[in-house]
Amino acid sequence: MSPPQLPTFGTVPILPHTFQIVLRLSRPRTWTFAASSFILGYTIAGGSSLFQLALGLAVAGLVTAATNVVNAFADRKEDAVNQPSRVFWIDQIGLPGTITSLLVLYGMAIAASILLGPLFMLVLAAGIFNSIFYSIRPLRFKGRPLPSLVSFSGAVGLAFLSGLSVMGSINLLNPVFLLLTYFMFTYGTVKNLPDYSGDKKAGTRTSATIFHSLTNAVRFSGILLFTPYILLIGFVLIGSLGPIYLADLGMGLIFAVIFYQMLKAKSSQELEKTHTFGFFYAISFILFTLVLASPTLYSIVVILSAYLWTLLVSRVSMDSRIENRDWEKPRRKKP
Repeated sequence: MSPPQLPTFGTVPILPHTFQIVLRLSRPRTWTFAASSFILGYTIAGGSSLFQLALGLAVAGLVTAATNVVNAFADRKEDAVNQPSRVFWIDQIGLPGTITSLLVLYGMAIAASILLGPLFMLVLAAGIFNSIFYSIRPLRFKGRPLPSLVSFSGAVGLAFLSGLSVMGSINLLNPVFLLLTYFMFTYGTVKNLPDYSGDKKAGTRTSATIFHSLTNAVRFSGILLFTPYILLIGFVLIGSLGPIYLADLGMGLIFAVIFYQMLKAKSSQELEKTHTFGFFYAISFILFTLVLASPTLYSIVVILSAYLWTLLVSRVSMDSRIENRDWEKPRRKKP
């Protein structure tokens, strides 16, 4: 006998169990941003405890997971066009399941933070506030282009500060913190490009939909993505960063390829594929900066672990953001 077939949406199976649905909605691939940034901040601050590192990584993953679940629940109107499978999954667990999962995720993060000190808990409180109100009214930062990008950059910036805070101090003028946060600010424009049509229909103002055409939005995003390299050179010139950090300029070659692909893209699906490449580019920028800050075997292990995790969750398709937008393709009429 053949095993029972799961119902599908396009080529995507609709998972029947709440845990599996929440795991997919939490988008494990994206946990790498906060985790890598926490490690970088913790390393720069001189941290060396594996116990503290493990707890910090757990908190980073839990808060990022909760953020993605909140976003999926709040964006059902937009996702009806952009990522309709998410609407199916949210409907499967319902409001009670969503609230319960968020209480568990945030609760576990808070419980773990107690062992990392009051300063870490303060940064975590700011992170949870940003996590919730990025998507939820009345603030809903993502409903306005500039606040949306500022809030989105907090995924990396606040994680970096949390790494510093474990060692008992926070420096808001740390040049690596400013560079990474601004880098993430500019990268936030990329993720809005594949959702241009759906956000337009839903009346959502993003860094893309403020333009009358998708082509102009792509050009704006490309220009903005270049500016972190100008900031990097400026920090080196004034002595805030050592010359070794100029090696980050090599990432500009990858950026050039991505920008070229963005300009060539003719559909939401092609932009979604470019967004996937952009994700690896952004992660690589953070990880390579870690190597420059601490050129040790430890940094190499972190890089390999981050890529292995990302490739693993991508391999098993454990992400609610679907690259193959087969629901957008016109269907042939039955004869």
